[in-house]
Amino acid sequence: MTILLSYRGGTLDRANLLRHAADPAELLRRPDARFLVYWRGLHPVDPARSTALRLDPLRVLPLIEALDPPSLLLGMEDDAPLIALDLSAADGHGDGGPVLDLPDGWVWQGLRAVGALLPAEETALLAYARGMLLWRARTRFCSVCGAPLRFEDAGHIGSCTAPACATQHYPRTDPAVIVLVGDPAGRILLGRQPQWPAGLYSCLAGFVEPGEALEDAAAREVFEEAGVRIDDVRYVASQPWPFPSSLMVGFTASACGADPVPDHSEIEDVRWFTRAELDRFGADGTPGPDGYLLPGPDSIARLLIERWRRSVD
Repeated sequence: MTILLSYRGGTLDRANLLRHAADPAELLRRPDARFLVYWRGLHPVDPARSTALRLDPLRVLPLIEALDPPSLLLGMEDDAPLIALDLSAADGHGDGGPVLDLPDGWVWQGLRAVGALLPAEETALLAYARGMLLWRARTRFCSVCGAPLRFEDAGHIGSCTAPACATQHYPRTDPAVIVLVGDPAGRILLGRQPQWPAGLYSCLAGFVEPGEALEDAAAREVFEEAGVRIDDVRYVASQPWPFPSSLMVGFTASACGADPVPDHSEIEDVRWFTRAELDRFGADGTPGPDGYLLPGPDSIARLLIERWRRSVD
């Protein structure tokens, strides 16, 4: 089946050679430059449009001059630089965003609120910008010696300013596995964490540890969280997940017996569900008649569940 997922499928030319040669200050002031802006987890969104907002220099240069905000070259779009700009240092005002001359109809929204509404290539672009700017905000000092970092390569490399160290720091991505486990009785294994909205159940997931293959991490996480052994671990798809910096790698697997038991640390409940029970789950934040709720439509967890629910045994 066709894999349709938010936050992936980007077509932007990331312009690797230009990163090495470009003067960031010059890029910011190019009259054809366009800006994707970010403010404390929010982006400008117009629900009536199917694109992310690109702002021209006239709208953002006053804030650039006042704040000297973090920025980085995302790539080239229509032969013009596309730049991510973090305006989080700006004060907010009535509509929840900074004082910025947005076009009519655009409001500040979190990416997950629109992740399933915009085309995949647009959410991929926003995920790229968000992930890079979060890395910049959280990576300001050298983790080797503690000296401040100087950002180079059009914002994609943080170089330690201590001459004796000079370590280079690159954007990080934390791989995580997410597993849809089935059993011979035609059921799938779903669990929930205590901090989730009431009734929400999803596939089991966790971060890959050093020295692990992805398949090994999948088996470990399912056993740790639910006490169930699995085999026949098969890759399905992957998805960038910039909340803040993960790459979700999705698998299916078969259970090798055992009734699930939650670890009561990360997982408060875990159980088997049939297709008939899944059909009674609610969506979009509203639980179904039995009080259960599916993961968000922008998530790979939802794709794995829907793919199984629509399959023919």
